[in-house]
Amino acid sequence: MIETDRYADRSDAFDGIIAATVDHFWDPLDPTYIDFDAEPFNLKEQLILPRNFHVELNCAVADRLTDQQQIELANQNSRFMLSSILHGEQGALSLSASLTSILRDPGAQEYAANQAREEARHVTGFSNYIGSRWGTPLASGPTLRALLGQIVRSGAVYKKLVGMQMLIEGLAMGAFATLQRETHDPVLRQLIRFTMADEAFHHKFGKIWADRTIPELSPEEHEQVET
Repeated sequence: MIETDRYADRSDAFDGIIAATVDHFWDPLDPTYIDFDAEPFNLKEQLILPRNFHVELNCAVADRLTDQQQIELANQNSRFMLSSILHGEQGALSLSASLTSILRDPGAQEYAANQAREEARHVTGFSNYIGSRWGTPLASGPTLRALLGQIVRSGAVYKKLVGMQMLIEGLAMGAFATLQRETHDPVLRQLIRFTMADEAFHHKFGKIWADRTIPELSPEEHEQVET
């Protein structure tokens, strides 16, 4: 990283999305952006997400529960779902930080550092939201934990960028769009709106990298990335 010829060997491919950072800045600790305590939510009477999000309520299990127990079960499902998003944001933070030590292109390296800052505020935002509703998050499921561990610890740039920037970030954008549209909680809707503004750029970074990198791979490397 401190070889003298590296500093001037900077691609301009990422300059536009780096410069746009200021346009979608937000602060999860500033109630001007999101006030996590402004609108109390009664978890015993209100559903965070609609009933059709919870498969357990659409089978015989629900027949054994009171109306209040059904609401409690649904909101615990939502807690697990949002906890998984929090763990995913922490994974993205760890991965972005790790990219800064392996990307040779100073432009890509700067963007990765920039993304790490944004992922950190997502961790803060979802931590604050879950804290305001339930107190603590739930533990990650084994599938997500294994996937995040594999791509964060990998020393291969392609595995990190295809795995996180394209696969996980792409899936997250779809999930966020659905959650923002369907949630009954206006605080969660606002949090996701701000988060999506950042995530769209993160996914775009992966696509720019792929457009410039994937076509240059050997057949063997291409197969490895695809696998």
